[in-house]
Amino acid sequence: MEKCSGCMYCEEDGNLEKLMVPICELPFSRVYLFRNQAYRGRCVVALKHHAEELYELTDEELQGFMKDTKRVCRAVAETVQPEKINLGMYGDTCKHVHWHVVPKQTDGADFGDVFQMQPQPSVFLADEEYEVLAKQIREKL
Repeated sequence: MEKCSGCMYCEEDGNLEKLMVPICELPFSRVYLFRNQAYRGRCVVALKHHAEELYELTDEELQGFMKDTKRVCRAVAETVQPEKINLGMYGDTCKHVHWHVVPKQTDGADFGDVFQMQPQPSVFLADEEYEVLAKQIREKL
């Protein structure tokens, strides 16, 4: 599969490890749990191969990637039972097709507003807590 030098999703490097914990691999994507859990259950669904824009994907890739995203959204919803799941695809600084899957609670951060990339205050978990949450999501996929 095509990879891009300098892309943290392609290289799966230390930058990725600082920000996220791997959950699993799906047919068209890799799924990660965000380390900052200000939005409990926040994940990223990253396309397995490098593409910078959705329109670069074939119809099959796009359908597969969206099916993967749907599965992740459902698994996150069943795990953390949010009021709403927000999706965001930006890529200004990380030019790799990926979705931010952000569960929102009515009494939580930024409900009724756009989610923040690095919300404050940050909520970091113990390694064991990340593993438990990742396992709960993985079991529902």
